[in-house]
Amino acid sequence: MIDFKQKRFMDVSNKKMENLEVLEKYAATIRKDLEDSKQNFFWLGVHLIDLYSSNTYSALDGLRYNRETIRNEYGFKLPIGAGNCCADFFFAYCFDEFGLDKTQVSRLMNIVDEFGDGLRCFKKEWEKFGYSQLCELLPLSDEERKPVKPDWTVKQIREYKKKLSDKPQAATDEQTPEAEEPPKDKYARFEKWTKRELCDKIFDLEAQYDELLRENERLLHLSVQEMAG
Repeated sequence: MIDFKQKRFMDVSNKKMENLEVLEKYAATIRKDLEDSKQNFFWLGVHLIDLYSSNTYSALDGLRYNRETIRNEYGFKLPIGAGNCCADFFFAYCFDEFGLDKTQVSRLMNIVDEFGDGLRCFKKEWEKFGYSQLCELLPLSDEERKPVKPDWTVKQIREYKKKLSDKPQAATDEQTPEAEEPPKDKYARFEKWTKRELCDKIFDLEAQYDELLRENERLLHLSVQEMAG
């Protein structure tokens, strides 16, 4: 899975005009992909990855976007000190330019990352699967995906995933002695959470923690300056 937090504090400040020209070339390719996205969604994902890797969208910082518009108009929780290569600038551009929201963009890119043979084509075992099926399979591990067949409907895949989410709890109940079982009142509210919901919560907490660290550094720096003055 692609780590969209990897470039949170990365900045590109030079070659802005050159990047704008290259950005338009990437955009033209993606617009062409969108015309045939039902049959060609793999290449749409590939070209979105290419665009994200290029960092050319960073050239729009100060022209189309700034950190305030990203926070207020798009609702993204930019960390303090975020660079113009932060993925939220990329997601905002994809929404404005192609009409693809953050969820659609991340799914298209992660389908290529998880099920592609590099950026060339789908791995043989995934060639017959459709977009909706692969979206459902994204949160699963390689081992959990093995039983799923190309002729399974989305509904069947969801039922299979539900059975998977039920199994670990049953296994824990059988293997954990009563004396070591966590208090139910403490963990009960998490029992119905999916694996993806738990991961998203962890990501949010990590982002909040990073924001607090950055703010603490800023305040410490101000305090040192005041003492020096």
